[in-house]
This record gives sequence, structure tokens and C-alpha cells, in this order.
Amino acid sequence: MRVENRGGELPLSLVASPHATPPRFGGDMAVMMFRQGLGSSRGTLVINFNLNDTLYLQIARWAKRKSSPTYVDLEQSVCVSFACYHLLSLPPNLPEDDQRSSFEKLTMHSQCSWPKSGDLSLQTTRDGKNFIIPLAPPIFFTPDNCVDVSAFIRSGENTFSVVQQSDMSEYVFMLHAHYPTAKQLGCLASCKRRRQDWVKTLRALCKPEPMNVLWRYPPSCS
Repeated sequence: MRVENRGGELPLSLVASPHATPPRFGGDMAVMMFRQGLGSSRGTLVINFNLNDTLYLQIARWAKRKSSPTYVDLEQSVCVSFACYHLLSLPPNLPEDDQRSSFEKLTMHSQCSWPKSGDLSLQTTRDGKNFIIPLAPPIFFTPDNCVDVSAFIRSGENTFSVVQQSDMSEYVFMLHAHYPTAKQLGCLASCKRRRQDWVKTLRALCKPEPMNVLWRYPPSCS
């Protein structure tokens, strides 16, 4: 798996966790990008990266999962999760900018920590429309407490903006690429079963029942 980060192409090799405790992301994950929040009260972090067609197709398969007739092929699709970590809750001696594999091992067992106050959002575009995703805290979470942004990924250049209205220097933001976890696939299957049950219920309610004629014409007079 490869992603281009501004000036060069970076390999994205999924890292298996060596720890005994259950890892996040099903134990396989790659850090695509990471940025520390700004120390200013107002500011915008711009995240740019490029994706080749091969990786994009894997992500698009997951993004279009609800319209997929089968979930078998989704196990090899790729989900892109946006995450936030509080620096004080991470182990000391954080890796440098070029040591992404160390961040991958570090966050495999670190829980996300989202700001509870302060105006923070992730902004991007899709099909010419602007989208604003609240992050303090987010409204929708993945089982790993991240925000699934797969639906906003495109082939070629991608741009996301982290817009902050307060000091976020104690947080670091990351984009994780990983295969859908068992919990994600389980939730998807459960939603599909509920939709199918609901469709069956609607069809049963709408099924016409034989009815007796309530109005009869009086016999004709001769």
C-alpha cells in the first residue's frame, strides 16, 4: 500500500501488533498522515496527500459498502479513519516526523481522545460540495473511536482541513488506513439484517388483503 505525501511517495505497509493485549484496528494498520495541533487560538491545519488508483479502489469498495450485494469482498477493502490523540496520554519520547512505523506501533494500543470543548472540525469537499465534520467531540464513531472518512477519499490529490478555534497543541491528528475490523463488518451485517427485516415488514403491511364488498347496488326494479 502506498500513498504520496507532498514531495514523495511513502510505502504504507500494514503493521501487525506484537503486544499480547487486543490491538485496535484488528491488529493491522498504517499511519497515512499525522499532524500536531496548532498552539494558536485560531488556525487551520491543511492535510494533503495523493493516492494511486489501486489503493483508491480498495477504499472506494468500503465507502460504497451499503450498496454492495455481498460483504465477502469487503474484508480486503480499506477503511480510512481520522483519529485524535491527547499527547499527555501517549508514552514519552514520541517518534520524529519520519518515523511513521513507530507511530503505528504506538497508536495500535492507544485510545483516541477527542476534545470535549472548543470549536474543532474537519472540512473537505466531495462532488463540489463542502462538508464540515464536528470533532469536539465527533457525532459518529467507528468501533475504534475514530471518524470514518473513506467516503471523502478520491483518486489523486486529497485535501482535508482541520479548523480549530482554540489551542490544540496538546493533540495530534492522524489518518489511519486499515482493513475493516470484525466489529465494523459485524455492525454492517447487523444493519443489513435490520433493513431486510424492515423491508419484509413493509411488504407485509402493504400486501392487499381480500375484502368483502361493502356497497352493493339494490336489485333493479322491473
